[in-house]
Amino acid sequence: MRRMIPLLLLLLCLPLAAMAADAELTLTPEEMGFTYTIEAEGNEFVVLTWEGKNESGRMTLYSEDGRFEGRVNLPYSGMGGKFTVTVLNLKQYRIAKESVTLPEASGYLAPEGKANATVKDLTLEETPEGFRYSFTAPGTDYMMLYYRSKQETAVFPVYPVDDTGRYEGEVQAPLTYCRTLFTVQVRNAKGQQKDEATCRKAWAIPEAAPSQPGRLSGVVVCIDPGHQENGQYVREEIGPGLPGTTVGKGGMAQGTVTLRKEDIVVLETAMILRDVLVAQGATVILTRDVQDVFHTNIERCEIAAEGGAHIMLRLHCNNSSNENKTGIQIYSPLNSDYARAVADPEEYRLMGELLMNAMKDAVGYERKDATGTVRLNDNYVGNNWAQMPCFLVEMGYMSNPGEDVKLATPEYQLMLSEGMAEGVYQIALRRGWVTAE
Repeated sequence: MRRMIPLLLLLLCLPLAAMAADAELTLTPEEMGFTYTIEAEGNEFVVLTWEGKNESGRMTLYSEDGRFEGRVNLPYSGMGGKFTVTVLNLKQYRIAKESVTLPEASGYLAPEGKANATVKDLTLEETPEGFRYSFTAPGTDYMMLYYRSKQETAVFPVYPVDDTGRYEGEVQAPLTYCRTLFTVQVRNAKGQQKDEATCRKAWAIPEAAPSQPGRLSGVVVCIDPGHQENGQYVREEIGPGLPGTTVGKGGMAQGTVTLRKEDIVVLETAMILRDVLVAQGATVILTRDVQDVFHTNIERCEIAAEGGAHIMLRLHCNNSSNENKTGIQIYSPLNSDYARAVADPEEYRLMGELLMNAMKDAVGYERKDATGTVRLNDNYVGNNWAQMPCFLVEMGYMSNPGEDVKLATPEYQLMLSEGMAEGVYQIALRRGWVTAE
């Protein structure tokens, strides 16, 4: 028995990564890219990463059955070369790793000429696709442009647009999340940095889906994407009929893996939720659809009231010192005059549970307290001033690696949105705003 103890201790001390289930990764090289097939049973989401001489990247993949197929485009790897490709699960443990060597692309020509000069006036402009750049490097035939974000890096030659040494162009960075920071450098042929600047990937308001009749026809929903990029500290009354004032702390969650801020994740989800609701006949009011705006909590409630909203959904993401914590939380008002006029606490809790259960069903969480609860309190000004049923929805924990990665994907944002739309429908039936289909 004593001989078994060291072995048991060794097994207990093995890193969890070693205990992660393996996946099968198959790669096929092509010119300026490769195709992949991943068999990862039991995984709806995986992260695919790759690294080569001139390019690296990572993207999150979704599949209902754990089989993932696709192509990675490598537009700056015409010279070919070796890439190391890794598959991670949502806990960021490696479950597969292979390498692939790309052939040199037909017609590839390496840059030639002078590629070293003083660089002046490097300027970057945000675009929804990536960024625009401009600089001058007189007397050069080409320079090397390097950029990196949390999701991708690349280095490639750029060429002057005229004989004065002026350079300008636009870079497409499809893997980089909206509002993620780019660091951009101009380098010489030896890779030495000559200048550097930063910018973020721009936000563009997605075109709204066409409205159409449906089961939520006649229902007005106010979607309130929490926070904003430039928050301010404003003192507000806690709520009608409640004593005191408070200053919002203005803090927001940030992804532990993606480094994304809560304000952009909830805005992206709000746009998807808008389209899901409109497709079911609802009229949608948004308290904001851009990042460069500021509304106080009370102003957000006023927007909902002025728009005649039947219900207000306040979208947020959660944070915890315990990175293992996951789930959805819903908060509603309790003692404000407006809350009491809407419903008694028992009814408010029941409505919150309808919303909560619909969301849990949509994302695959069990209906139990460990995956989220409904709480009524007076802690949130933006709840207390709502003159209609109001629910602050913490859609997931950005402090949890898995939920952080999922919350950044349109697939998971759609699941959450479909769950919220179902919850709105269930509440609308209960409140008599609509009749059963």
